[in-house]
Amino acid sequence: MKKGFTLIEMLVSIGIIVILMAAVAGVYSGITKAADRARCQDLVSNVATALTQLFQKEGAWPKALIEGRKRGLLDEETAWVLGKKGYLPLTVSSDGTRLSGYDRFGIVTPWAAAYIKNHAASPGDKLPGGGKLSDHILHYDIDLDGDGIIRDASVGGAPVDVRATAIVWCCGKDGRIEPYSVGLRTDDVYSWTVGQTVEVK
Repeated sequence: MKKGFTLIEMLVSIGIIVILMAAVAGVYSGITKAADRARCQDLVSNVATALTQLFQKEGAWPKALIEGRKRGLLDEETAWVLGKKGYLPLTVSSDGTRLSGYDRFGIVTPWAAAYIKNHAASPGDKLPGGGKLSDHILHYDIDLDGDGIIRDASVGGAPVDVRATAIVWCCGKDGRIEPYSVGLRTDDVYSWTVGQTVEVK
């Protein structure tokens, strides 16, 4: 008598394979999200360090960064200062007058950078993860009075005081910056730690 799989055995085998595939997909998704967040955290921290180094070496904030503070964005105009002075490896146009390539919108999250790489992008484009491309530009604030504390930085509409020379933050993949709170950690990414926060109003 020939032995083979019965219908029930085959269905059980297929069920086990489906369950294993779902488990692997869930683990892969979690690893991918963690890797994207780590890349974003590195970017935000490196930009904050570059801003701090610029201030320490130049001895003062460039006019473009002081004026750009009103917008609070590391857009092309503000990021240009860091690229032109060599504090960040940003792509500069061949005539040396502006940012170009992936950096033409300023310093953006990894999700926006991936989109720009594959599309003829514009600031109003909606990204697959959420928000417009312009929502994914990094935000910053700087210590203007030199006392080592950035006062009333508006992070998602919530004022926060941070012990730092420069701070940088950005939205997560969803494209929204939530109001900052010490007790509630969102998917947003910050260059400072909770221990650096002086006061949350």
